[in-house]
Amino acid sequence: MPRLAKVPTPPPAGYLWTPEAARRMGVSVKTLWNYRHLNKGPRPKVRGRKLAYRIDEIDAWLKEQDAAEDAAKKQAVHDARPPEPRTTRRPARAAA
Repeated sequence: MPRLAKVPTPPPAGYLWTPEAARRMGVSVKTLWNYRHLNKGPRPKVRGRKLAYRIDEIDAWLKEQDAAEDAAKKQAVHDARPPEPRTTRRPARAAA
């Protein structure tokens, strides 16, 4: 008896399965799983036996990460130490 071809089921409208969500977020699937257990990142919804991530939540999370990164860069520039005054290599000779 021939086997049926395993065609992956498409995600619900407005959702992505875990591998596609990880690609969109720029992280690995393992990182996405870790985020789930650490209560970080967008919250997944269980659809059957799979996890689906809402596209809107992924995009909102990415914007939040970009804003936090920009704020950290601005703070780092603000907290930068001013340059020290330049000195010569050898002290000037005393006048004889």
